Amino acid sequence: MAHQPMNVNDFVEQAGGNGPCIAFLTPPATPVVPPDGVELRTVDGARIPTLKALFDVFAAAWHFPAWFGRNPAAFDDFMCDLDNMIDVALGKPPARGYLTEVTNAHLLFVDQPDVLPWFSRHVVIYRDYYRDQASPTAAFGLLLTAPDANLDEVRAQWAAAGAVAVTDIV
Repeated sequence: MAHQPMNVNDFVEQAGGNGPCIAFLTPPATPVVPPDGVELRTVDGARIPTLKALFDVFAAAWHFPAWFGRNPAAFDDFMCDLDNMIDVALGKPPARGYLTEVTNAHLLFVDQPDVLPWFSRHVVIYRDYYRDQASPTAAFGLLLTAPDANLDEVRAQWAAAGAVAVTDIV
């Protein structure tokens, strides 16, 4: 489903409801600044050519514990536990949202492209978890950045993977 382009604040607001939870943006001149109360982690898609690499890079970015099992079920568990790992463990107030920015998104899963449909579906599952089950509720979203020359390729890859709830950040 296509959505109207929006800014980061509107994206977070809508990702906390039934709006898009995956957004494309061209690399900004300055780093993405999340709205107040939103946790943001940035990872490099060039470091995520495979599913195993996704587990390693996200585990480092979101501070998964050492005993993280590095498999799809464990990844799902930890992606749905960011509120405890970030808010409770660090003594922070509950976050309004959790965003992961993937730079060089055109290189994401370059060695294992069959993983993209799985990941695309699970981003929506995580959004739905934070919206429907987390207490307090929060937004969850994925921001995909790529050079201008590669952004259409990234859009096409995610569309072919069946990505839903997608928009553009302006």
